[in-house]
Amino acid sequence: MTVSRIIYCFCSVCAAFVIKGLAGFGDPLISTPLLSVCLPNSVITPGLSPVSPILNASMVWKNRAHFSPKVVLPISVFVLLGVIPGTMLLKFGSPAPLKVLLGLLIVGLGVEMLTRKSTPSGRQNPVIRSTVSFCSGFTAGLFGINLLFLAYLERVSVRREEFRANVCFVFFLENIFRIGVYLTQGMFTKESLLLSAAALPAAVLGMKLGELLDRRLSDRLSRKCIIYVFILGGVSTVLYALPQCFS
Repeated sequence: MTVSRIIYCFCSVCAAFVIKGLAGFGDPLISTPLLSVCLPNSVITPGLSPVSPILNASMVWKNRAHFSPKVVLPISVFVLLGVIPGTMLLKFGSPAPLKVLLGLLIVGLGVEMLTRKSTPSGRQNPVIRSTVSFCSGFTAGLFGINLLFLAYLERVSVRREEFRANVCFVFFLENIFRIGVYLTQGMFTKESLLLSAAALPAAVLGMKLGELLDRRLSDRLSRKCIIYVFILGGVSTVLYALPQCFS
């Protein structure tokens, strides 16, 4: 990997984690398209995987006073359960039209969150929580998109600190799970480890910048930022899947 490519990767990851610092998620929506300009996905995905759990664990720790095991542990269990059948179906292919529909569903959920007038109440619904979490894990295994459970957490999280602590804990568990899979499949190469080395300081810097910006936002503006990033995830999914439908 050349020096210019390392600098480009550093800047791309830094920009992605500014979004992470602001919203608590969304870094792959920025980093993956930017890095794919010069690197294959076989390098990007394993290369960023050691970085994500460190930053997710850091965000959980910073917001630990608002962490809710009662909420997040059942979500985590059903997300990981959903990953299993989703991954099994992946070997038969991931149909592009279904990915487009998933992206449209995410956009629709984001618009609903944006236009909903009621504020989060903190009330839990075990059936909805389990169903949404399982479906989120399923789409993560099949498409690599683990966003659906965010719509539920946004609805029941009263404070942004609570949302971030719980979201990042789920991501942390999923990150560790994926690293184990990559290790067993021998997916870590010299190039992916070089990306990890460049990405870690870039991610830390980006998170710090995002957190500094976040301190200037009210709870209301922070919630809108979360929803806009969520909608961006749906739009990004549709834009990436549409060309595959006609190829």
